[in-house]
Amino acid sequence: MAEQADSLRRWVHQKADDVTSEVLAGRLKGPHVLAISSGKGGVGKSNLALNLALALQSRGVPTAVLDADLGLANINIILGQEPDYTVFDVMQGDRHLADVMVPGPLGVLIIPGASGMAAAAAADLDQVQTLMAEFQSLESRVEWLVVDTGAGIAPAVLAFVAAADEALVVTTPEPTALADAYGLIRAVDDTMSPVRLHLVVNRASDAGRGQRTGERLADLVARALDRSVAVAGVVLEDPAVARAVVRQEPFYLGSPKSGARADVDRLADYLLDRVPAPRRGGIAGFVRRVMSAVPRARADDSREDTGLPAQNQENHRGVANDAAGAAPVPAGASVGPRAAEAPSSVTPGEGERR
Repeated sequence: MAEQADSLRRWVHQKADDVTSEVLAGRLKGPHVLAISSGKGGVGKSNLALNLALALQSRGVPTAVLDADLGLANINIILGQEPDYTVFDVMQGDRHLADVMVPGPLGVLIIPGASGMAAAAAADLDQVQTLMAEFQSLESRVEWLVVDTGAGIAPAVLAFVAAADEALVVTTPEPTALADAYGLIRAVDDTMSPVRLHLVVNRASDAGRGQRTGERLADLVARALDRSVAVAGVVLEDPAVARAVVRQEPFYLGSPKSGARADVDRLADYLLDRVPAPRRGGIAGFVRRVMSAVPRARADDSREDTGLPAQNQENHRGVANDAAGAAPVPAGASVGPRAAEAPSSVTPGEGERR
């Protein structure tokens, strides 16, 4: 009998250990929170966010997209949708998150969230807890939450990026975009956030050059900030993207044989193969960190803005030209007006081409 009792106790302890391990593994695994941001507007951040979410969903990975650009919400424009409710209605207790979410292509969930997060500055404790509880319910439905943030380094943008598990910093090979990408990385580094940063070079003319540009910028970040930034991928310039924007449909679905889709597929594979399990409390932890930081971030701060002193902007121009392989820009020299980089004919959402 004593031996049977000892055997039973050992079995119970083993099962308890197994259950504990499963619970801990589940907590560590959880949903990934991926912020997608950029140092400047017009580099294709929102388009990339939506199409990357579709690539993840197409691989059998349940995915949701939170439109967190407080200034210019683009996800619904790209899809040709007009949401009836936003996260603000959830915070007010008027709607559940399930009522706010809009079904997107392939089953991707779209969460109109801009005005709700902007109202966080005036949120009371009950509203914060309500929002966290609602977002926690999302954890059983998705494995990835893709967060489309604003551009620049305004406090609202940094709040979302710093709160995420991973962040893709989207840039183009142009010197101004590289300069602002470096400025964003530096601002995130100043927050002391453990978010893991990755670079995506968008609208590149050549895959090899795009990769080398990303690697040079990553090397400069490592030397200047002592921070590791991986180059996640390169997306080539593709006319299929502009056509899809005009049609208000994702190029991932409208042009299945396009080079842009192939590049986004490779980026999705990179995330699934190379990104480790999250360790920051899943979606509920992300929302808690954002809500604690957003009160310092007014909605009118989300406009495109480097927020850098003039001297630092000149230094960043030099960094960007170094990354692009161009000659250094002398202090005080102009790299050209940003307005010249905008499309000559802009339809709704076309400013965010990819």
